[in-house]
Amino acid sequence: MMKYIVIVAFLLSIQTTVSAQTFRAEASLPAVDTSGFYRILLSPSIAAYPNRDFSNIRLYDKGQKEVPYILQEEQPVYFQDEFRDYTIVEKKQTSGCCTELILQMTDKTPINNISLLIRNADVTKQASLSGSDDQKHWFVIRDKFYFQSINNTAETVDREVVHFPLSNYKYYSLSINDSSSAPLNIIKAGYYDTSVSEGVYTAVPVKAILTADSVKQKKTYIFLQFDTLRLVDKLELAMTGAPYFLRHVQVYQRAVRHSKKGNVPYYEPVTSFQIRSGQTAVTDLPMLKTDGLMLVIDNQDNPPLKVASSKVYQLNRYIAAWLEKDELYTIKFGADAMLAPSYDLGFFKDSISYQPAILQVGASRTLQQQASIKKESPTFFKDKLIIWAAIIIVIGVLGFMSVRLIRETNAQKKV
Repeated sequence: MMKYIVIVAFLLSIQTTVSAQTFRAEASLPAVDTSGFYRILLSPSIAAYPNRDFSNIRLYDKGQKEVPYILQEEQPVYFQDEFRDYTIVEKKQTSGCCTELILQMTDKTPINNISLLIRNADVTKQASLSGSDDQKHWFVIRDKFYFQSINNTAETVDREVVHFPLSNYKYYSLSINDSSSAPLNIIKAGYYDTSVSEGVYTAVPVKAILTADSVKQKKTYIFLQFDTLRLVDKLELAMTGAPYFLRHVQVYQRAVRHSKKGNVPYYEPVTSFQIRSGQTAVTDLPMLKTDGLMLVIDNQDNPPLKVASSKVYQLNRYIAAWLEKDELYTIKFGADAMLAPSYDLGFFKDSISYQPAILQVGASRTLQQQASIKKESPTFFKDKLIIWAAIIIVIGVLGFMSVRLIRETNAQKKV
């Protein structure tokens, strides 16, 4: 009887097996000349296929084996601190007296602090700071301040910042009292230059720009229409008309509401910003996936403005994966409900070069239905009526065998 139960379990599992995960679109990747990690750009040309958290993306080699990857995303703004050295003109240490450090500025830009990189030392030192334009005549800037115990538990050096009133001398002299202990080991003197840079974006093509002015509502409506669903992360808008203007703009995205009457399009508010004369307004958007934007300008009692330029951008996102030389790979996109894959590679993000070479995907293709792991040959078990008929037959056989088994058991008891 056990073998019949196995048959039933097999038939019941057929429906799950044959309804394998399907993909709705795919795109090929160019072959690479060298094996290694590469970043595959999720460009605007394929923006219609990824879901909001990009969990429905899979990468396959030519043997239809799944290739692990990690998702990388540009940051809208990067802040980077870089230590810039001052020129050390002289470093003189007098035993039992003091250490004198003379620094030269590249220009006479006003500064109010100097950063020193000093080897760790559990000691307290008194110091003073002077300034000069000719290294002959020195003037006090700050007198009698202290370096307390210098102890960085993470590194062998620590940063000590000397703050002082804003000054623009060409030379600075730092004098440290060493009369009661050995001198400090000052490695560098300089300042931290914080640079700000924007992330990398790709322009999103706009199919049409339509404008309409409402005198009654005192508003100007601007419609940005895309040819398909697009990912939009940034908007730029410049207007022209009046010599001086400052106006409020509300941004809406086009969406679709599903109802019994069908799909009903509507616009939902996203964010707002201001436009002013002589400037291009730039505003970040919360990663919209839409086929259109509507911008509503509040004119109040002013005459309407005209669009000088309007651009939208998608923040660059990538999947980073190890690709073999001359191998052919395909990136595929599943249903929006597809869960994110779980790869070991996710534990080694820091071991991967932050900026590997970038690959552009080829033209995308829309798929009808395609198994995600292997192609199965046609079988009649894919017909649901046949599957249920087979299950009913097996259940009947099991019932017959059960009755027969009961009768045989009762017959043996009578004997």
